[in-house]
Amino acid sequence: MRLRFAMTFASIPTSSQDLPTLSVSPSKANMLVGEAHTFRAVGQDGRMRHNVRWMISPENAATLTQNGDEATVQAQEVSSSVILTAYAEGDTAEAEIEILPQGPRQIGSVIWSVKEIPGCKDRKIIPAVPSAGRPDIYVQEDCPQGTLVRAITDDGRELWRRLLGSGAALPMGTSAKTELQPSEHLNPHNTSVCDAVSPGMTRQNVGKVLADRNLPVDEKQRVSDQWVLEEEGFRCVISFDANTGTVVKKKKTVVTD
Repeated sequence: MRLRFAMTFASIPTSSQDLPTLSVSPSKANMLVGEAHTFRAVGQDGRMRHNVRWMISPENAATLTQNGDEATVQAQEVSSSVILTAYAEGDTAEAEIEILPQGPRQIGSVIWSVKEIPGCKDRKIIPAVPSAGRPDIYVQEDCPQGTLVRAITDDGRELWRRLLGSGAALPMGTSAKTELQPSEHLNPHNTSVCDAVSPGMTRQNVGKVLADRNLPVDEKQRVSDQWVLEEEGFRCVISFDANTGTVVKKKKTVVTD
Protein backbone atom coordinates (compact mmCIF):
# COMPACT_ATOMS: atom_id res chain seq x y z
CA MET A 1 0.00 0.00 0.00
CA ARG A 2 1.41 3.37 -0.90
CA LEU A 3 1.01 6.49 1.15
CA ARG A 4 -1.40 8.78 -0.66
CA PHE A 5 -0.91 11.88 1.41
CA ALA A 6 1.13 13.48 4.16
CA MET A 7 -0.05 16.22 6.49
CA THR A 8 2.28 18.09 8.78
CA PHE A 9 1.09 20.65 11.30
CA ALA A 10 2.94 23.01 13.51
CA SER A 11 1.50 26.08 15.25
CA ILE A 12 -1.44 28.55 15.07
CA PRO A 13 -1.30 32.29 15.51
CA THR A 14 -3.33 34.00 18.19
CA SER A 15 -5.88 35.32 15.71
CA SER A 16 -7.18 34.55 12.25
CA GLN A 17 -5.65 37.81 11.04
CA ASP A 18 -2.25 36.11 11.44
CA LEU A 19 -3.19 33.25 9.13
CA PRO A 20 -2.04 33.40 5.49
CA THR A 21 -4.61 35.21 3.40
CA LEU A 22 -3.92 32.81 0.51
CA SER A 23 -2.65 29.22 0.43
CA VAL A 24 -2.37 26.67 -2.37
CA SER A 25 -3.81 23.26 -1.57
CA PRO A 26 -2.09 20.84 -1.75
CA SER A 27 1.07 22.82 -1.11
CA LYS A 28 3.40 20.13 -2.39
CA ALA A 29 2.99 17.32 -4.91
CA ASN A 30 5.21 14.58 -6.26
CA MET A 31 4.11 13.65 -9.77
CA LEU A 32 5.24 11.19 -12.43
CA VAL A 33 5.73 12.35 -16.01
CA GLY A 34 2.32 12.18 -17.68
CA GLU A 35 0.32 12.53 -14.46
CA ALA A 36 -2.12 15.37 -13.76
CA HIS A 37 -3.06 16.95 -10.43
CA THR A 38 -5.56 19.67 -9.56
CA PHE A 39 -4.78 22.48 -7.09
CA ARG A 40 -6.90 25.19 -5.51
CA ALA A 41 -6.23 28.46 -3.70
CA VAL A 42 -7.91 28.90 -0.31
CA GLY A 43 -8.29 31.77 2.12
CA GLN A 44 -7.92 31.99 5.90
CA ASP A 45 -11.10 29.96 6.39
CA GLY A 46 -9.92 27.17 4.09
CA ARG A 47 -12.57 27.99 1.50
CA MET A 48 -11.75 28.34 -2.16
CA ARG A 49 -10.76 31.83 -3.31
CA HIS A 50 -12.18 33.21 -6.53
CA ASN A 51 -10.82 35.38 -9.33
CA VAL A 52 -7.55 33.46 -9.11
CA ARG A 53 -4.80 33.62 -11.74
CA TRP A 54 -2.22 30.85 -12.02
CA MET A 55 1.33 30.63 -13.36
CA ILE A 56 3.82 27.77 -13.48
CA SER A 57 7.61 27.79 -13.80
CA PRO A 58 9.49 26.41 -15.62
CA GLU A 59 6.84 26.27 -18.32
CA ASN A 60 8.49 23.43 -20.21
CA ALA A 61 8.24 21.07 -17.23
CA ALA A 62 4.43 20.99 -17.05
CA THR A 63 1.32 22.29 -18.75
CA LEU A 64 -1.15 24.41 -16.81
CA THR A 65 -4.89 24.40 -17.43
CA GLN A 66 -7.19 26.69 -15.45
CA ASN A 67 -10.60 25.17 -14.64
CA GLY A 68 -12.70 27.94 -13.17
CA ASP A 69 -10.64 29.05 -10.18
CA GLU A 70 -8.68 25.80 -9.87
CA ALA A 71 -5.54 24.79 -11.75
CA THR A 72 -4.74 21.39 -13.26
CA VAL A 73 -1.06 20.65 -13.81
CA GLN A 74 0.10 17.91 -16.19
CA ALA A 75 3.70 16.80 -15.74
CA GLN A 76 5.77 16.84 -18.95
CA GLU A 77 9.45 16.66 -17.99
CA VAL A 78 11.46 15.50 -15.00
CA SER A 79 12.14 18.44 -12.69
CA SER A 80 12.73 18.88 -8.97
CA SER A 81 11.86 22.57 -8.80
CA VAL A 82 8.50 23.36 -10.42
CA ILE A 83 6.65 26.24 -8.78
CA LEU A 84 2.90 26.77 -9.18
CA THR A 85 1.86 30.29 -8.17
CA ALA A 86 -1.64 31.59 -7.42
CA TYR A 87 -2.57 35.28 -7.52
CA ALA A 88 -5.84 36.55 -6.03
CA GLU A 89 -6.65 40.21 -5.38
CA GLY A 90 -3.13 41.19 -4.37
CA ASP A 91 -2.36 37.94 -2.48
CA THR A 92 0.20 35.39 -3.66
CA ALA A 93 0.86 31.78 -2.67
CA GLU A 94 2.90 28.91 -4.09
CA ALA A 95 2.95 25.13 -4.31
CA GLU A 96 6.08 23.08 -4.91
CA ILE A 97 5.98 20.25 -7.46
CA GLU A 98 8.58 17.58 -8.09
CA ILE A 99 8.23 15.64 -11.34
CA LEU A 100 9.69 12.15 -11.37
CA PRO A 101 10.35 9.73 -14.25
CA GLN A 102 7.56 7.38 -15.26
CA GLY A 103 7.54 4.06 -13.48
CA PRO A 104 6.17 2.39 -10.34
CA ARG A 105 6.26 4.43 -7.17
CA GLN A 106 8.13 3.13 -4.17
CA ILE A 107 6.02 1.85 -1.30
CA GLY A 108 5.39 4.70 1.13
CA SER A 109 5.94 7.43 -1.45
CA VAL A 110 4.30 10.72 -0.58
CA ILE A 111 2.05 11.90 -3.41
CA TRP A 112 0.93 15.20 -1.88
CA SER A 113 1.21 17.17 1.31
CA VAL A 114 -0.33 20.28 2.83
CA LYS A 115 1.35 23.06 4.75
CA GLU A 116 0.99 23.15 8.47
CA ILE A 117 -1.14 25.76 10.19
CA PRO A 118 1.30 27.49 12.55
CA GLY A 119 0.78 26.71 16.23
CA CYS A 120 -1.49 23.65 15.97
CA LYS A 121 -0.57 20.07 16.69
CA ASP A 122 -1.81 17.16 14.62
CA ARG A 123 -4.31 15.25 16.73
CA LYS A 124 -6.06 12.76 14.50
CA ILE A 125 -7.08 12.11 10.91
CA ILE A 126 -10.68 10.96 10.53
CA PRO A 127 -11.97 9.32 7.32
CA ALA A 128 -15.18 10.88 6.07
CA VAL A 129 -18.25 8.96 4.96
CA PRO A 130 -17.82 8.59 1.16
CA SER A 131 -20.09 10.97 -0.71
CA ALA A 132 -19.67 12.80 -4.02
CA GLY A 133 -18.58 16.39 -3.58
CA ARG A 134 -17.88 15.96 0.15
CA PRO A 135 -14.58 15.82 2.07
CA ASP A 136 -12.65 12.55 2.13
CA ILE A 137 -10.55 13.37 5.18
CA TYR A 138 -11.11 15.45 8.31
CA VAL A 139 -8.06 16.55 10.26
CA GLN A 140 -8.67 17.49 13.89
CA GLU A 141 -5.93 19.56 15.53
CA ASP A 142 -5.28 21.02 18.96
CA CYS A 143 -4.76 24.79 18.75
CA PRO A 144 -4.45 27.53 21.38
CA GLN A 145 -8.00 28.74 20.61
CA GLY A 146 -9.55 25.26 20.68
CA THR A 147 -9.98 22.36 18.28
CA LEU A 148 -9.58 23.08 14.59
CA VAL A 149 -11.11 20.79 11.97
CA ARG A 150 -9.96 20.90 8.36
CA ALA A 151 -11.89 19.20 5.55
CA ILE A 152 -9.74 17.90 2.70
CA THR A 153 -10.32 15.87 -0.46
CA ASP A 154 -8.35 12.71 -1.20
CA ASP A 155 -6.16 14.63 -3.65
CA GLY A 156 -5.19 17.30 -1.11
CA ARG A 157 -7.58 20.16 -1.84
CA GLU A 158 -8.83 21.90 1.29
CA LEU A 159 -12.56 22.62 1.42
CA TRP A 160 -13.01 24.49 4.71
CA ARG A 161 -11.81 24.94 8.31
CA ARG A 162 -13.84 25.23 11.47
CA LEU A 163 -12.69 26.16 14.96
CA LEU A 164 -14.62 24.39 17.72
CA GLY A 165 -14.60 25.35 21.38
CA SER A 166 -11.67 24.66 23.64
CA GLY A 167 -11.46 20.98 24.51
CA ALA A 168 -14.05 20.01 21.89
CA ALA A 169 -13.53 16.72 20.11
CA LEU A 170 -15.28 14.54 17.59
CA PRO A 171 -16.57 11.35 19.21
CA MET A 172 -14.39 8.30 18.69
CA GLY A 173 -15.72 5.92 16.07
CA THR A 174 -18.02 8.48 14.45
CA SER A 175 -17.70 10.14 11.09
CA ALA A 176 -16.95 13.82 11.03
CA LYS A 177 -19.63 14.23 8.42
CA THR A 178 -22.33 13.72 11.03
CA GLU A 179 -20.68 16.26 13.33
CA LEU A 180 -19.93 18.98 10.79
CA GLN A 181 -22.16 19.69 7.84
CA PRO A 182 -20.46 22.04 5.35
CA SER A 183 -23.67 24.04 5.00
CA GLU A 184 -23.27 25.18 8.61
CA HIS A 185 -20.21 27.25 7.93
CA LEU A 186 -19.71 27.73 4.21
CA ASN A 187 -20.47 31.09 2.69
CA PRO A 188 -23.27 30.60 0.12
CA HIS A 189 -21.11 32.33 -2.49
CA ASN A 190 -18.54 29.53 -2.10
CA THR A 191 -20.92 26.60 -2.32
CA SER A 192 -22.03 26.48 -5.94
CA VAL A 193 -22.19 23.12 -7.67
CA CYS A 194 -19.07 24.10 -9.67
CA ASP A 195 -17.06 24.09 -6.44
CA ALA A 196 -18.09 20.49 -5.81
CA VAL A 197 -17.30 19.24 -9.33
CA SER A 198 -13.76 18.54 -10.50
CA PRO A 199 -12.18 17.27 -13.75
CA GLY A 200 -12.29 13.49 -14.00
CA MET A 201 -15.58 13.05 -12.14
CA THR A 202 -18.07 10.73 -13.83
CA ARG A 203 -21.57 11.74 -14.89
CA GLN A 204 -22.91 9.50 -12.12
CA ASN A 205 -20.92 11.30 -9.44
CA VAL A 206 -21.89 14.70 -10.80
CA GLY A 207 -25.48 13.49 -10.74
CA LYS A 208 -25.08 12.64 -7.04
CA VAL A 209 -23.78 16.15 -6.36
CA LEU A 210 -26.85 17.61 -8.07
CA ALA A 211 -29.18 15.28 -6.16
CA ASP A 212 -27.62 16.38 -2.86
CA ARG A 213 -28.40 19.99 -3.81
CA ASN A 214 -31.87 19.23 -5.25
CA LEU A 215 -30.84 20.56 -8.65
CA PRO A 216 -32.85 18.99 -11.49
CA VAL A 217 -31.35 18.09 -14.89
CA ASP A 218 -33.81 17.34 -17.67
CA GLU A 219 -33.37 14.12 -19.65
CA LYS A 220 -32.38 15.92 -22.86
CA GLN A 221 -29.54 17.71 -21.14
CA ARG A 222 -28.54 14.64 -19.10
CA VAL A 223 -27.55 12.71 -22.24
CA SER A 224 -25.69 15.68 -23.74
CA ASP A 225 -21.99 16.46 -23.29
CA GLN A 226 -22.65 19.81 -21.62
CA TRP A 227 -24.78 20.55 -18.59
CA VAL A 228 -25.84 24.11 -17.80
CA LEU A 229 -26.95 24.50 -14.20
CA GLU A 230 -28.54 27.47 -12.49
CA GLU A 231 -28.25 28.18 -8.77
CA GLU A 232 -29.05 31.29 -6.80
CA GLY A 233 -26.33 33.73 -7.82
CA PHE A 234 -24.40 31.29 -10.03
CA ARG A 235 -24.41 29.56 -13.41
CA CYS A 236 -22.25 26.47 -13.90
CA VAL A 237 -21.40 24.94 -17.28
CA ILE A 238 -19.99 21.39 -17.02
CA SER A 239 -18.47 19.77 -20.11
CA PHE A 240 -18.04 15.99 -20.40
CA ASP A 241 -15.77 13.92 -22.62
CA ALA A 242 -17.99 12.30 -25.25
CA ASN A 243 -16.11 8.99 -25.03
CA THR A 244 -15.36 8.55 -21.33
CA GLY A 245 -18.27 10.52 -19.87
CA THR A 246 -15.99 12.26 -17.39
CA VAL A 247 -15.73 15.98 -16.65
CA VAL A 248 -13.13 17.74 -18.78
CA LYS A 249 -14.04 21.35 -18.05
CA LYS A 250 -16.24 23.48 -15.85
CA LYS A 251 -17.02 27.17 -15.92
CA LYS A 252 -18.61 29.13 -13.10
CA THR A 253 -20.04 32.60 -13.58
CA VAL A 254 -21.76 34.92 -11.16
CA VAL A 255 -25.28 35.89 -12.21
CA THR A 256 -26.52 39.29 -11.10
CA ASP A 257 -29.96 40.79 -11.63
